[in-house]
Amino acid sequence: MNTFQNYNSFDFLPLSNPIRLLVLLSAGCFVGCGGVQGPPRYALEGEVRIGGDAAERVIVQLNLEGSEAAKVGNDRYPSALTDEKGKFSIGKNSSSLGVIEGEYVVTFSWLSGPELSATDRLKGAFADPGKSKYRVKVPLVDPKSLMFDLPASK
Repeated sequence: MNTFQNYNSFDFLPLSNPIRLLVLLSAGCFVGCGGVQGPPRYALEGEVRIGGDAAERVIVQLNLEGSEAAKVGNDRYPSALTDEKGKFSIGKNSSSLGVIEGEYVVTFSWLSGPELSATDRLKGAFADPGKSKYRVKVPLVDPKSLMFDLPASK
């Protein structure tokens, strides 16, 4: 007795039955269309100046404060890099990449160049969250109000 079945047709495939196909496609849509999960996120845009001049290649990092910080994983450290005009944005065109609600300490590192061996031109003066005087509360009252002007030398 042969225990293996010999399939000469495609009757076992869901595509051969229109109802099975419809159920399969519907299930795939529900699984793949879950949307954004987790807390709401807010887009942030801003500008960094150093000594009054636009600063390119500044890493702007937000450090979430409070007891909830440990519960949100990587969301507690959103960051961005400034462009040649000193502008940066976090989550501007995405509802899943913005900043979650909370109070943040903001730190800055000004990269000496684009290479991996770049150093902080500010020599760490604004990189320590424990010493930073820069704070942001999200959501912002005025979303266009993020302007940081760091002293040229500290």
